[in-house]
Amino acid sequence: MSDSTTASAAPASLAAALDAYLEDAAHQRTENVYFNHVSLSRRFREFFEQRPVDDIARLRRPDLLAFLDWLTHKRGSFTLSTYNAGIEYLRHMGRFYLARGWVKEPWAMDIPFQTIAVEAPTVLRRAELAALIATAEKDDFRRMLVGLLGEVGLKKGELVALRFADVELEGPVPEVVVRYTGKLEKKSRRLALPAGLAAAIRRYVARRQTSGTFNYLEPLVPLTGRQVNNIIVSLCQEAGIRRANPQILRDTAAAQALSAGRPPAEVGHQLGYTPRGYLLEFLPRFQLWIESAAKADEKGPGNHEGTKTRV
Repeated sequence: MSDSTTASAAPASLAAALDAYLEDAAHQRTENVYFNHVSLSRRFREFFEQRPVDDIARLRRPDLLAFLDWLTHKRGSFTLSTYNAGIEYLRHMGRFYLARGWVKEPWAMDIPFQTIAVEAPTVLRRAELAALIATAEKDDFRRMLVGLLGEVGLKKGELVALRFADVELEGPVPEVVVRYTGKLEKKSRRLALPAGLAAAIRRYVARRQTSGTFNYLEPLVPLTGRQVNNIIVSLCQEAGIRRANPQILRDTAAAQALSAGRPPAEVGHQLGYTPRGYLLEFLPRFQLWIESAAKADEKGPGNHEGTKTRV
């Protein structure tokens, strides 16, 4: 939500109010969130077109609950993720209308998110990750893939979206910049690169610069997601460890950071979780992982890497 918002006359219709919110969201939200809210706004409009409510100031908690019920039950099979996405959408929109004085209180703040059943993440043990990194060291490009996923904790989609310009290696702390969209540069994440990983990326960039035409706006990882998967599987086989994928490596990066004593909120931010995702996915999943580690430790050393970090 923009900080420069001021109170103004409310739109004459619910449809106009939705259009105003989406216009603001186009500048304030990531591309994925924006298009998700476009879809939810279409459903919101469809629902209230069937009701004699065409003024946002008249909408009350029962109206919002009725919309959430319709969104997650009447339109198909119920999913908790859809319900929670609906709450998040209503809260964003309610804050937007409140800032403009169009409603007297933000929407849905007292409607709780539903807890989604989660499973403990599958992660590589420290020795397994070390074996995978040692195997990848034979090729700087593959070392870069393993490090950005398994040490930094990038998503596969974030990895393949990186450009050479997103890697900053000259400062005192080498970093990779994960950009959501150009208009949300202020929300981009700057993540420190471990020394070994930074060195491999430097060698890879230098080789690319001397191999012919080079442009800093070119993809850092000119691969598809499927190709990344295949490389990781091949490296696991070569290293003699369990089969892994980019998500397992990303979860491994989080587990290693928590084991090192870093605060869960800091680790969640590093991995790019939204506030809702942090509360409803990251914390429950890694709490289960910690409990599983504690039980394994009770059975004796070597079963699992334990941790004293509390999530």
